[in-house]
Amino acid sequence: MAKNKRKVFSVNITDKLGERMKSARESRGYTREQLSERSGVSERYIVAIENEGSIPKIPVLNDLLRGLALSANFIFYPEQDIEDPQLDHLIRLYYACDVRDRKVIIDVANSLIDNRESQN
Repeated sequence: MAKNKRKVFSVNITDKLGERMKSARESRGYTREQLSERSGVSERYIVAIENEGSIPKIPVLNDLLRGLALSANFIFYPEQDIEDPQLDHLIRLYYACDVRDRKVIIDVANSLIDNRESQN
């Protein structure tokens, strides 16, 4: 088993899952009925996830994410701002680099994180 040198950031994704799913649904203007039709997940189960703390199994979560046209990052990286122009710009710059330059970018980011962790 490979050793992970550092744990960059950990988040309990289940803490606010229902709240985040409801917010995403509402921001798209979908009713629970519409999301149910788009995802194949029952309205009752959507209510249970949004309001009662039910945690869906991965296939159901996948269906809901696809029904809402969301990336899995929405769940697994909730600290990311969905519409972050700086992140979008950084990604465009990264893709404009060749393989060697991309490695430099990753090495610099890792060094910044290591430095921050050593100061704490």
